[in-house]
Amino acid sequence: MNTFFKIALLSTTLVAAVAQAANYGPGTSSAKDVKLAGDNSDKYVLIQGSKINPIQTTAGFDSAFVGASGTAAKGWSLAETVEYNEKTNKLVFSDKAPTDGLTFSFTEAASHTTGTWTVTNTSATKNTTLDLALSFHAGNNVGSFLFNDQAILAGQTLTGSWAINWLNNVKSPSSIPGFSNVGFYTGQRSYVTTPVPEPETYGMLLGGLGLIGFIARRRRAK
Repeated sequence: MNTFFKIALLSTTLVAAVAQAANYGPGTSSAKDVKLAGDNSDKYVLIQGSKINPIQTTAGFDSAFVGASGTAAKGWSLAETVEYNEKTNKLVFSDKAPTDGLTFSFTEAASHTTGTWTVTNTSATKNTTLDLALSFHAGNNVGSFLFNDQAILAGQTLTGSWAINWLNNVKSPSSIPGFSNVGFYTGQRSYVTTPVPEPETYGMLLGGLGLIGFIARRRRAK
């Protein structure tokens, strides 16, 4: 292959790559696309035409979220991943931090563009507040969503929803790509232990209930 042909081929490849990247568009995507306990995510960032895999790297969001959450760019921990297996048509879950006191669930609709998710604080005694990021891969795009200082009470499950609304082709409103995978990341986190009543507290409570019952019976007897 002569030098001229190589240059021509490289130029054609670059032009095609630029043209393809130019076709990507944000569509109607926004922070409203991912919700938790009825609230929209606090911040959203979309990177299109990139080969970033969000279940392997935080490159799609860490620097963009640092200002909102105060979390250092390298302060994120991968908690769980969910991947769509095209061969089995099933979701594959992988708990990357089994001792972090959190569990996640995830569902998707037949369109692979919407679904639900939950996060549960499995501790029976510790309330937690944390930065939580969901980073989705769909098409050749990564959309990431931040829940800043999210509080989850001990034993509480919060339910959310998600939707993909960015486009693979700005000329086609129907070119919304299907879900490929998502990484659940946790940032800076704090805990508050819920107080456990002392035995004498239970005694006082029972005594008070008994007194209320006694007074009520005397009133009925009069």
